[in-house]
Amino acid sequence: MNIKVMKTTLFVTIILLIPSMLSAQDYTDIESRITKVTIFPDRAQVNREATLKIADGKKEFRIPGLSPGAIHQSLQVNGQGDFMILSVNIQKNYLDNTDESEELKKMRSRIEELKRKIEDEKTDINILKEKEAFLTANRVVSGKNENISAQELASITELYISSIESIRKGSLEKSRLIKKLENEKQKLERQLNGILQSSRQPSNDIIISVSAERQVSAKLLISYLVSGAGWYPSYDIRVKNIADDVSFCYKANVFQNTGNGWDNVLLSFSSANPSASGVIPVLTPYYLNFFTPSIVRERSISAAVASKKAKPIEESEIMLGDYEMPDASAPPVTIKRTQTAFSFDVSIPQDVKPDGRIKTIDLQHLETGAIFKYISVPKIMEKAFLSADIPDWESLNLLNGDANIYFGNTFTGNTMINTEQLPDTLNIGLGIDNNVSVERIIRKEFTSTKTLGTNRIETRSFKINLKNNKSRAIDIDIYDQLPVSQNKDIEVDAKELSGGLMNEFTGEVKWQTSIPAGESKEFILTYTVKYPKNKKVILD
Repeated sequence: MNIKVMKTTLFVTIILLIPSMLSAQDYTDIESRITKVTIFPDRAQVNREATLKIADGKKEFRIPGLSPGAIHQSLQVNGQGDFMILSVNIQKNYLDNTDESEELKKMRSRIEELKRKIEDEKTDINILKEKEAFLTANRVVSGKNENISAQELASITELYISSIESIRKGSLEKSRLIKKLENEKQKLERQLNGILQSSRQPSNDIIISVSAERQVSAKLLISYLVSGAGWYPSYDIRVKNIADDVSFCYKANVFQNTGNGWDNVLLSFSSANPSASGVIPVLTPYYLNFFTPSIVRERSISAAVASKKAKPIEESEIMLGDYEMPDASAPPVTIKRTQTAFSFDVSIPQDVKPDGRIKTIDLQHLETGAIFKYISVPKIMEKAFLSADIPDWESLNLLNGDANIYFGNTFTGNTMINTEQLPDTLNIGLGIDNNVSVERIIRKEFTSTKTLGTNRIETRSFKINLKNNKSRAIDIDIYDQLPVSQNKDIEVDAKELSGGLMNEFTGEVKWQTSIPAGESKEFILTYTVKYPKNKKVILD
């Protein structure tokens, strides 16, 4: 009797516990949608909205399906309506799946399609087997008291053999097709499992506890930071001809692999760094000591304006023309500035899939004035490079990024814009212009080596020829150099510079000149080097 009571009591206790356990998870799921995303260089801020109806009293709601990369500490929830938010928690959900990429959806769809085809082919094989069994069971065509002619027997036999042959060939073809479909299905399943295992992460759910004195309709505004997203700028810099302004196309290259698709969402691209600490830094002692510098060998002079993969510019590309270059229109963008950063708000909603691929969005097109000139460094390359100097580039809100350069309708190369190292003027190399001839030749009659007492004196002389084959005048800067002595026993003396300006510390010589259309100019560079005759100095 006592045992029965204990069993009954235990059973009742378990029954009573079940409702209490269920009440711990007694919340209502509500849907939310992403309305805006602010993208930073290494993360993004996601803004969601959700609407809900709250009965009087306390109630818990769950918002499922947040990105696995949601940063918990950044979660903010604001309410609109006559109710009170009591608590907000975020928890992992290992059962719910976040948005799958289109690639995964297509893969799953193809696997299901292959399964259906395999089932259809197996069904057809079973039907063929039934046909073969029926023909085999009815191949006796005559009884003991029935006569059949030889011609009829031959005809029936031929029909039977032909039918069996057709059935077995059909069955063999379908078996081979099933094997092929099975192989494709297995490959896709292995690929799918590999992707899921490498990217499978639990999603995040928001649990919100609210209280209302009466039944109300409310709205929740949710924001949080998420990893696995970012953006970087790039540019298309276009020049139609040297009489027009320079056109900048500012582009945002955005990527995200957050687990949630951004569908029809307003985007904002910010230069801020939300991961940077807002704590005022504290200085620590800055100690000095001696060190031995390593030897770094540098090229004596470089063509700073030469763009990568520069393509020669044709005369027709620089002449004024009547054509207009159509520019791809960028969506309307609003630029917002703060004291430490700026952002671009794109007014047209965009779609960004969670597949990690780069999506490029045009932010804005800008026109800015430029000073065009040619630069030549004939000691390194006997070419003239066209360049554009852009003053006041800070007003363009540029960030570090790659830039593709176009002159006319021709891609001339690319360059890297580094705003941290830019001077007051931004210089853009537009490529080589073959319509400006440059030649640097040695003047042999003025080149010599002499011995005077205990010293040797070497003389070097060069002539730089320039010709403007264009139909308009050009401004051009020419750079060359004299050697610089690093020993008191070696003396370098400039004899003739044709009006060029020399930097005594670097040995650089610069000429600035204008050349009318169809005319030529020349510059002379002559110098001597004196050093002890028992020493050796390599000049060439």
